[in-house]
Amino acid sequence: MNLLFIGVSSFTGYHFVNEISKIKSIKVYCTLTKNLKDYDSIRLSRINLIKKKTNIKLILKTKFGDKKFIKLISDIKFNTVCLHHALTKNYNDDVKFDLKKSLNVNLPNIDKVFKKINEKSLIVVSNTVFQKIEKKNYAPLNKYGVSKTLTYEKIKKYCNKYNLKYKSIYITNPWGLFEEKKLNYFLIESWLKNKKISISYPKYIRDYIFIEKLTQIYLKIIKSKSKKIDYFPSGYCCSNKEFIEAFKKKFEKFFNIKGEVDYLFKNKHTQPIKRINGLKIKKKIIIKENLNKYFKYYQKIFIKK
Repeated sequence: MNLLFIGVSSFTGYHFVNEISKIKSIKVYCTLTKNLKDYDSIRLSRINLIKKKTNIKLILKTKFGDKKFIKLISDIKFNTVCLHHALTKNYNDDVKFDLKKSLNVNLPNIDKVFKKINEKSLIVVSNTVFQKIEKKNYAPLNKYGVSKTLTYEKIKKYCNKYNLKYKSIYITNPWGLFEEKKLNYFLIESWLKNKKISISYPKYIRDYIFIEKLTQIYLKIIKSKSKKIDYFPSGYCCSNKEFIEAFKKKFEKFFNIKGEVDYLFKNKHTQPIKRINGLKIKKKIIIKENLNKYFKYYQKIFIKK
């Protein structure tokens, strides 16, 4: 079985491919837009781990829709094509995010691409909870959400044109090993430096899903023969404050260090209060996962021996 994955250098992409590669009957082809020497920091670390896998082949300097990409899908009969890529630079800043550029770079030459895809392929699309979701009555949250909405609409259009089966996964707020510098990173960094961290929007209700849980759901989607199209994996549906308090308990138990937080309740909300995949919001949560490996990862980053 041949699987094509676009977006392996991302946090979630790395974990998805790493899990898929455990199935030795699958040959995984991963396209990268640059040469290895042009990657750095956390993305390079993820790629270096992935390239050690014997059933993964990295295709360098290849972008969706270019000649090299079209030749790849023409030469190899892929059973599954995972579209996990998108322009994400400044995704959380409407002033800096380039909507026009994102629409141009996400799916260039899509007609030529889809025309060459094996007609029996399954297309797996990675979406975000921050785009338009009719089933949940969600409007796009920002320009990035608009970009992802229009990208998915275009993918569906061409899947229908060429009678290709497709499935989509809506990703919420994943966290875990090799994550980007987001909430958990700054919480741990501040607490290990004995600094109090300020949280701007403690009342926001979000859906925090541990990467290992999300990865298992992604794998099930790839293997599923169901006619179901849209999947909404859910983790801890709660306020930012409640998640942080539960996370702090795990941190304090592992490091034996007190974590301090200042919640800024008076800030004006710039986003919808609730944005989740789950159906039930919990007022109290307990993080069930064993986070020893996760905290040891950060221990190596922040604590000098």
